[in-house]
Amino acid sequence: MLNGPPVTVMLGLQKITVSPDGEPVSELIFIASPSETAVVSFTGLPNGVSVKYAASDTSPSGTLTFMASSYSPAGSYTMKVTAMTAGQTASTTCTLVVEK
Repeated sequence: MLNGPPVTVMLGLQKITVSPDGEPVSELIFIASPSETAVVSFTGLPNGVSVKYAASDTSPSGTLTFMASSYSPAGSYTMKVTAMTAGQTASTTCTLVVEK
């Protein structure tokens, strides 16, 4: 049984490019949920790439900040973003590119 309307998750872009110099790259995440909070997880990230999630004050939508390190392998990766909120789970995928 669902707790309210279906939860959805989207990213502002379907391709995110990071540089191994450690420069942060921010991207918007949109989470439609009756709850003001969410737990966001990531799969498919290469070694050395980290992501921080920061929700807005009034909804689970917010900002993802990506950072790659000097030992992150260059290439193109399919990353899955999963949001768990209001007793439901929703996912989306995008391409993460680590530059040389």
